[in-house]
Amino acid sequence: MRVCVGTLNPSKIAGVERAFKKVFGELDIVPVGASTRIPPQPIGISVIVEGSRRRALEALRGVPGCDVGVGIEAGLYLLEGRVFDVQVVCIVTADGSESLGLSPSFMVPEPFARALVLGEAGELEEVVDRFFGTSDVGSKGGLIKLLTRSLVTREDLTYYATLMALVPLMNRELYSVGRTENR
Repeated sequence: MRVCVGTLNPSKIAGVERAFKKVFGELDIVPVGASTRIPPQPIGISVIVEGSRRRALEALRGVPGCDVGVGIEAGLYLLEGRVFDVQVVCIVTADGSESLGLSPSFMVPEPFARALVLGEAGELEEVVDRFFGTSDVGSKGGLIKLLTRSLVTREDLTYYATLMALVPLMNRELYSVGRTENR
């Protein structure tokens, strides 16, 4: 199976690879630099989903011989006045089937959310790198790794979101898996 992943982020690629190998065994992972044409810091579940879908489709269409395109988009959403971080995975198959999965979510620290709202940074990673003195934290375990003292990493979040997106594809007889042509 050739799985084309619409990202060059090592944490996200590792999470996707881990999930697909657990379900399907050996496979060929092909990272693809994919754009979304959405804001650098997606806010709202529908925007995050759209970013992941665009990445999946671009990955699938951009490399000959892909069986599956996978898009991962991390973003923020508001719940009861608090800002949460989530990763959404969209899987699109060569036959046009589509499935979505979400990672566990976690609350973003208020000062970080405030900095984004006030326009002090274009995306969460900038705020995190400035606060913790890190560089490119999104590729090195993410904010969740720092907040959980390495108990959970961005790779883990991507792994679980990917597994959740695989559920309908593993159980097609139970799901009406959506077709991308209708979108």
